[in-house]
Amino acid sequence: MNKEQLKERARTFVEIPENFQPILEEYFEWGNGKGEAVFTWTDELQDEGISITLDLAGNLTSLSIERDNTETNQIPRNDNELKQLAEQFLSCHHPQALQRLTHYETKKLSTGVYRFYYEQIVMDLPLPHAGCFIDVEPGGEIVNFKYYGIQPEPNVPSKLINKEKLIEHVQSRLDFQLTLTNLNASIHDVAEDGLRLMYDIGLFMRYKADVMNPTLTVIHEEDEEYPGKFVSLSPPPEPIEKELSIEELIGITEKMEVIREADLGDEKGIVWREKEWKMKEADLSMDSFLQRHNEDTVKAFISKKTGKVRGFMWFKKRSGGLCLNREECYYKAIEFLQKMVPNYERYLQLIVHNDEDGELDEPKLTEAFTFRVHNGQGIEVRLELVVVAVNRQTGQIDYYSGPRFDFEELKSIPSEPAIPQKEAHMIFLKSLDFELAWNKDQEGSEGYTLVYQACDRHKRKAIRFIDAMTGTVITEKE
Repeated sequence: MNKEQLKERARTFVEIPENFQPILEEYFEWGNGKGEAVFTWTDELQDEGISITLDLAGNLTSLSIERDNTETNQIPRNDNELKQLAEQFLSCHHPQALQRLTHYETKKLSTGVYRFYYEQIVMDLPLPHAGCFIDVEPGGEIVNFKYYGIQPEPNVPSKLINKEKLIEHVQSRLDFQLTLTNLNASIHDVAEDGLRLMYDIGLFMRYKADVMNPTLTVIHEEDEEYPGKFVSLSPPPEPIEKELSIEELIGITEKMEVIREADLGDEKGIVWREKEWKMKEADLSMDSFLQRHNEDTVKAFISKKTGKVRGFMWFKKRSGGLCLNREECYYKAIEFLQKMVPNYERYLQLIVHNDEDGELDEPKLTEAFTFRVHNGQGIEVRLELVVVAVNRQTGQIDYYSGPRFDFEELKSIPSEPAIPQKEAHMIFLKSLDFELAWNKDQEGSEGYTLVYQACDRHKRKAIRFIDAMTGTVITEKE
């Protein structure tokens, strides 16, 4: 289909309300006859919207409807009726799909919507990046759909490795690291969020299922090691005279106004732009869409719990007459940290990269500084970094990313584990099991590899941590 035909076809899949206007209309071609067309409509405030994606033949590959249906009078339907509606929808848009796909799972999402997964099954296992999911509201409306398609079936191995060999191999590599981890109840199988003292498993355990020597066939993620050293920080020379507002910390001026706010769960997002800003060009392309949302804006993330700035970034370019070197920018970054992180020198260490002193071909507009976060007694807070980028021409902060917790929490968390490391090893090994799964081959390959992936023998979820105070096994939620 040509572009006009795809555009007309997109409007046939769902009724577009009269108060909705198109904001995105883009076409992508990837070669070999593959590509997609993306269309999005929203209301004036962009609180509600409809997005549709078609392949180049005009087949529906994704649908997303965000509408305020709080006043709907629809009668809720039972699970079986919702499943039938999902299958009718799938059969309507992909008539042959149900001959190759199997209903594999149903989930009730936090929004109350029911999600039905239809998977391509081989050896009683779903193939990743195949099949589809369909979201149905209790009243029966289809509000979300994503179709990945039917994949060529992989070869089934004739012989599988003994799982006992895998467990022996894991046992020989155990070296848990004591860390502070900010657990998230939406990701980890825990009752509530919060920082805890943990033993980090540190192993991404996935083995090819049909090769007999596991030491040569581990599929793993590279260990994240900082290519440099950690440098302790000096305390600030002078105390801060006054507490600054959010706008003062970020650098928002009187010429700017809030153009939108967003609820981001634990955080609130705020976007500013100059009051007189106008787009230079306007069309329905992806470039224009991104320009409307990002160009000349300042975006900030505010913690709902503390009301403090967790991070911000300037998309609006600022220029000035300065030409600060890296050392001068570093002192600007430290001055800023003093405002953002009380007693920063107790909890942060500068990460100095080995190649940091190398010559650059082009001068940088900003100098960025990355800081490791620890509890003041050397125990690292896992996956938490503080980043500050200083504009060399103005001396202002163009980017800041802080930790997703309050430093006050560190004071109440023990630094010494109640569970010795050897006992944590035993707890882990007692819980460890392996299950088969298909792994999508990377680097452009279309094939699959059958793997054994580690899991908890009871929950059948990946093990991520052992609680250093209680010995509890912490798994992924999904």
